[in-house]
Amino acid sequence: MNRTIRIPVAPLTPEAFAPYGRILAPAGPRDAGREGYDIWVQPFAAETRPRLQLVRYHARPFVVAVIERHLHVTEARLPLGGPPAIIVVAEPSKTPPEPEALRAFRLDGEGVMFSRGTWHAIDAYPEAGPHADFLFLSEEATVDELFANAGRPPQRTQVFDFAAAGTEIVIATKPLIDKDNP
Repeated sequence: MNRTIRIPVAPLTPEAFAPYGRILAPAGPRDAGREGYDIWVQPFAAETRPRLQLVRYHARPFVVAVIERHLHVTEARLPLGGPPAIIVVAEPSKTPPEPEALRAFRLDGEGVMFSRGTWHAIDAYPEAGPHADFLFLSEEATVDELFANAGRPPQRTQVFDFAAAGTEIVIATKPLIDKDNP
């Protein structure tokens, strides 16, 4: 690696996360409901059929190698209990962000919805235990392009590999795995 960039974990607040999307947690006046429950409507957008997935992120070193941005969907990630996990994001842009523009946030019960085009690490990083499970809402065409048609250049997603470019991005939190002593 040519250089190492350390990014701190910032508190997750609506204001801090606004450049990247929105927090998925009940807040403000409800949009609908009746006696016994409240509803807050979230503005999810997809150009093809939505795809709901369960994703398990395994414990790993707190190092971000690859980031991506989706051009046709507002992707949502919601933890399903379990330990807090760290996500890494950067503002939407046509070109990959500088490493110093990356921001890390801790998800501890609340989820997030990325704005269309928000750069984000492919992984989430559990802070304790062997894994963290997430409910993951995306769109069928984007998911198929990345997994069913792997190996072809994506059209719906832009991907950038910091590691291949010689930059190591380290999330400044206590790692679960010491990469020198696994």
